[in-house]
Amino acid sequence: MRPPRRPPALLGLAALLATVTEARGLADGAPRPSPPTFLPASLRVDADAALLLREAHQDEMRNASLRARAEAFLVLRARRPPTLRARYGPFSARRPVPRDLLLPGRPGPPGPPLGWRLRAHVLRDQLDPGRPVAQVLFQVLGRDWAEPEPSDPEPLPCLRAFAFRETREVRAGCRPRGALALCVAELRLPPGWFGAPAAVPGRRRPAGPEGGSPVELYYAVHAADGGPGGRGDCVRAEPGARAGGAGRVDVDEADEEGPPLRRIGRVFLLPAPRGPTLRALRLDDHVAVHYPLRSARPGEVLTFPVSISANCTQDRFTLRAKAKRGVHIAAVRASSPAAWEVQASADQAGKVAPAVVVCRRKAPGPAHG
Repeated sequence: MRPPRRPPALLGLAALLATVTEARGLADGAPRPSPPTFLPASLRVDADAALLLREAHQDEMRNASLRARAEAFLVLRARRPPTLRARYGPFSARRPVPRDLLLPGRPGPPGPPLGWRLRAHVLRDQLDPGRPVAQVLFQVLGRDWAEPEPSDPEPLPCLRAFAFRETREVRAGCRPRGALALCVAELRLPPGWFGAPAAVPGRRRPAGPEGGSPVELYYAVHAADGGPGGRGDCVRAEPGARAGGAGRVDVDEADEEGPPLRRIGRVFLLPAPRGPTLRALRLDDHVAVHYPLRSARPGEVLTFPVSISANCTQDRFTLRAKAKRGVHIAAVRASSPAAWEVQASADQAGKVAPAVVVCRRKAPGPAHG
């Protein structure tokens, strides 16, 4: 009697299982490489907030040593310089983390203390010739105000502000101090900066408010002048505020050597306001009163200059002016007190009485009264 015939699918599956079993047996019999040897030490970063990192495709042979170990970590927040602690059985070691590792790419002058950041604010973004000082407020952020200030705090850096207009430059400096770590750098701009800038062919002029000219502001962090650990005074002989030259502004070319500049923003220089357009009302051949070509607003003070021709030989004359209700003459003065004497009075009592101005020549002088 013949045995029953198996279906072809089952025979194929049985052959496949036999092949896999045979191949697995050969792999298990092959010699395996030993795992890499590493130093079983535990690492810890002492900081307010820090993380130990592990690379996604880290090379296992990088730490294949019983003498050294390399780990990556990230310091998120630290009020004081963090330390790295290693422990292996009953042994432990502790070392501070070098500042160069925490603040890479910042050689030379010190920056703000660890975990702090510097912010600059422009107090007024529009300047005019009457107020030509650009003020920049510097503030150090990141301090934990709930923690008392240490007896020997880390010194704050010196700051230097720059104002650039075309190829000219003005500098000023300050250093954050006090519990709030604030300071204000004042850049006094020269009067010549408020004129129209030179037109450069092929370059569009930046649009400013009411035709104002833009001035770019930058700052740099630099070291203190002497003192251990950067605790000396900042350099006070800054261009624009040098010793022995108070109020003098030096404009020179930018210093190509030194700490890198960081942009603050820009201010706009507004031109000097133009005076009102006046029209002359001639009273006779020698005397004229000038008045503005616009209506007066409530509460506004208007000035009406009086001029006298140069060939006038009169030494005394009288002006009478009568204003409408609600308008009165506040004051009368001579533009040249050494040449003219003026006196004002009223012909009759009352709020709408005409004002009388008596002008008397004291000495030869300008033709304006």
